[in-house]
Amino acid sequence: MCKLLLASFMVLCPVLLPSQGFGTLKKTIVLERKLPAAVKLPGNGFNVKATAEKPQDECQKLAADKLQSMVETSLIRFNSQLELSPDKPDTLIVLKVLSCNAVATPVHDTLPGGKKRGQEQLSGVKVTGHLQVTYQARTRGGRFVDAEPIDVKYNHEFNQVTGAISETKKIFGKIPHPGAKHKDDEGADQPQTREDIIGMLVDRAAQHVAARLVNTNERVQVSLARGALDQNNRYAEAGQWTKFVEDLETMPPLPHLDDDAYRLYNIGVGDEALGYKADSPASAKRYFEQAVMQYRKAGEANPQEKYFIEPVNRIEIALEHYKQLAAPPGAPAAKTPPKKGKNN
Repeated sequence: MCKLLLASFMVLCPVLLPSQGFGTLKKTIVLERKLPAAVKLPGNGFNVKATAEKPQDECQKLAADKLQSMVETSLIRFNSQLELSPDKPDTLIVLKVLSCNAVATPVHDTLPGGKKRGQEQLSGVKVTGHLQVTYQARTRGGRFVDAEPIDVKYNHEFNQVTGAISETKKIFGKIPHPGAKHKDDEGADQPQTREDIIGMLVDRAAQHVAARLVNTNERVQVSLARGALDQNNRYAEAGQWTKFVEDLETMPPLPHLDDDAYRLYNIGVGDEALGYKADSPASAKRYFEQAVMQYRKAGEANPQEKYFIEPVNRIEIALEHYKQLAAPPGAPAAKTPPKKGKNN
């Protein structure tokens, strides 16, 4: 009788059932993210020089200042044998910021009814950032080592009205002067200032450079979506990634698109994990391409979920890296730096 009453209660009160998401008690797994270097450095001494094409542009200037220090730190972090040698570097790394922007745009909806029907109401804020950088590495004697255009973007829409007003005020604030102290909101879910957005873009650019020049190996903590997906998550916890992905792909899509976004996200996690374990660059590339596709589908299905942002940033770096490692023999080792156009 008690079981019958409980079942009836659950049917009548579906809102009390666990919804799809990451939950207050997050379930996380650790991925070992390995990216082999694309080129071999001629020695251990290096120097980094980052400049802005338009030094008077505050965004470019701040990005260049941050980029130089982040690249230096990243290289030494992953290869402790490297050392800064400004006077006689074995490798000179030259970076130029061609364009930089970080913008917050208010989003308005038209009220459908009531006394204010037809009026526009602030419903969110769209935050975008874009950073274009040229990168070259040469020996002290001028011999070419590596080069690649770097183009990173940030794009996310925050849809909560109250938060949107607050975030718009923060993000539209002036960029702090280079070197100015900035409160570190570690673990914050949303960008707090324009400087935060630029920092995220620069961090991604620095990761691109580091992955080209040194072997990178780090443990990344990744959250798994929960709710109806909890039963399947046991395969991820056991490292059975093929089974994890297969079950998610064959299960019926969840009824609501914003809920099914979490199933798509988990498939992306599984494909990413399989990519890191792949036995060849070509195989890794295929898995990463599938992961990017699933992460993007998840973001499109539920643009309000903030945890869908970082995986795309992380996996795109790995994908671009493995595209070149998987290139057939004789193919160019690096792309030609982009031509400067009107918008750069």
